[in-house]
Amino acid sequence: MLNALKAIFHPGGSRFQDKQHGRNRDVIRGIGTMQSMVADVHSFSRFIRDHFPEVKNLNQVKPDMAQAFIEELVRKERSGGRIGRVVASVRKLDRACRVTGVFPKDAPALLPYKGKGSVKGFHSQPRTLAYTDDQAAQLIQWISQVDPIAAEVLQTMDTFGLRIKEACYLNERNIHPESLIISLDSNANHTKGGRPRTIHLPQEAAPYLIELKEKARKRLTGHLFTDRGSLPDRVRKQVQAACATLDIPCLGTHGFRKTFAVNNYRRAIASGTGDREALQHTSNQLGHNRVVVAIQSYVSGDVRAVDPSKEEDGN
Repeated sequence: MLNALKAIFHPGGSRFQDKQHGRNRDVIRGIGTMQSMVADVHSFSRFIRDHFPEVKNLNQVKPDMAQAFIEELVRKERSGGRIGRVVASVRKLDRACRVTGVFPKDAPALLPYKGKGSVKGFHSQPRTLAYTDDQAAQLIQWISQVDPIAAEVLQTMDTFGLRIKEACYLNERNIHPESLIISLDSNANHTKGGRPRTIHLPQEAAPYLIELKEKARKRLTGHLFTDRGSLPDRVRKQVQAACATLDIPCLGTHGFRKTFAVNNYRRAIASGTGDREALQHTSNQLGHNRVVVAIQSYVSGDVRAVDPSKEEDGN
């Protein structure tokens, strides 16, 4: 299975660019994505070895085995997000086997898509819960006393709406105090799907932008943080410890990104922007670009300037 995935692993590009230019999508671009998929197919391989001992070669793997694997994860009550990722990994393995000739082109899919006989799709339950400004400040303050680097990562997430890896890979060239923007460079910043984006910030963010740019300039590579590979897990552990100590419901590191989303929405409303436009702007800032994502996952109904129950839909 690993060799099949290796055959379609082509780092250096991005899914975003592949989609934009109509290039071959049967490839794995990100190193992190490859690592996750290798772990997932390794679990699949162990499952087959334990439950289907007669299978000795990859070309003997059948759709019922893949379906049974997913159903086993459901029985174990794995999270929807985890199951969704594993489903994607098995489907990518299927594509790799067809590309390399392990499976015939017309072989039935290991995990057909919805409506074609597959197990249902799985997604994490969307939640708009965010840390309040006071909670975010308390957590960052507590963590700064035991791990100042982790606290700085969280401060960038809270101020710029970055994902954890985007924050850890922030570089001097991404920070533009003069124009009040953070400009992320696709794969270099570990953006989701390699999609570049520009984050526009309020005037009060200028001093912090200047401070960060000066810090990053002093680094040999221009990165704000070192030990970037292990830093995300380190930050996550600090957040868990801080939440337990301060008795704050733990929303993980992503809770800081959601705090940014709420504040961004409120700033847009305060400037005279309508609800729909404020949601779109917030979604753009986060790199999702769809209003429905902001509604479902970032800006709760009690924060919004309108009654969401009166809307026809979330598109």
